[in-house]
Amino acid sequence: MIEIFTYDSITKAPKEWDTLVGDNIYMTARFLAFMESVDKCNQRYYAIYKDGQLDTVFMTYERKHYNLGMFTNVNIYQDMTFVYVPLSVTRPGIVYNQCLDEALAYIKKMKGPKIMLNLEDMQMKGFAKGLTCPKCIFTNRFSSFDDYLNNLRSNYRRRYKQALKKSQELKLTYLEDNADFTEEMYACYLQVYNKSRVKIEKLPIEFFRGNLFKIFTLSQGDKVVGFCQLLENGTELIFEFVGVDYAYNTQYDTYHRILLEIVRYGIEHGFKTIDFGQTADESKLKLGSEYTFLYAYLHHSNPIKNKVNQLLGRFLSYKYITTKFEVFK
Repeated sequence: MIEIFTYDSITKAPKEWDTLVGDNIYMTARFLAFMESVDKCNQRYYAIYKDGQLDTVFMTYERKHYNLGMFTNVNIYQDMTFVYVPLSVTRPGIVYNQCLDEALAYIKKMKGPKIMLNLEDMQMKGFAKGLTCPKCIFTNRFSSFDDYLNNLRSNYRRRYKQALKKSQELKLTYLEDNADFTEEMYACYLQVYNKSRVKIEKLPIEFFRGNLFKIFTLSQGDKVVGFCQLLENGTELIFEFVGVDYAYNTQYDTYHRILLEIVRYGIEHGFKTIDFGQTADESKLKLGSEYTFLYAYLHHSNPIKNKVNQLLGRFLSYKYITTKFEVFK
């Protein structure tokens, strides 16, 4: 027997929710409650029971003016229902065991266009499928940051030592309290957001003040020229978001310094992997990360529009980098 329950707040979801979602930290009740508090976008939560046992959960939220053509030269704006956590992360907004088909049937019945992001390669009848941004995963096999540098091929090692030298006068500081995240730091995030071609959402400053994260800043005197937000998830370190004041980026090579500090933090704190996320992938691949491919699945309740989506899906896919970077010796 299959039963489906819906909730307008994660506080109403069953207590077994976190056990089911496992290491998908973005789907935990604590994280979803935090997202409700900082970014209200009509979130809804769904729990599917099979024979009285919680089997599958997913969440939806709504975005206006989403650009389906963001990976192409054509803009295709639609109001969209996402089956996804409401921020740009590499995890899906659905966790399932045996009831995936029931979940998909339910999603298909939702009115209008729906998109499911960051799932593995699978067959979903009736959905258009296309590559979305792959995630860049760095596997830590190093005893120290110096060990990492020494294992790089000479051209990469030279490049990163230059970045460290150019930024050596910058002061690195970890925030003791994320409530101290300032408007100046947020302005650095907005610079990166506004420059990005791939835009799903613009997060409010309150997101960066959440106590779930580690944040470090790079400063020249009293001037913050960049910051990075990290999330620790067991043996995995996740690169969340970055901010850069581009007026200083060339002078200090701020962005590359931030990437190297992520690598340093991950190695020194013994994380097995670093999830570098989905954008600016060339820079992250050149650190020694590797692609994990992810897919988007699109469905429209209008059968004609849904057929068009299925025909266009592959043309809207992300064009990933095919160059194989030989980073290590």
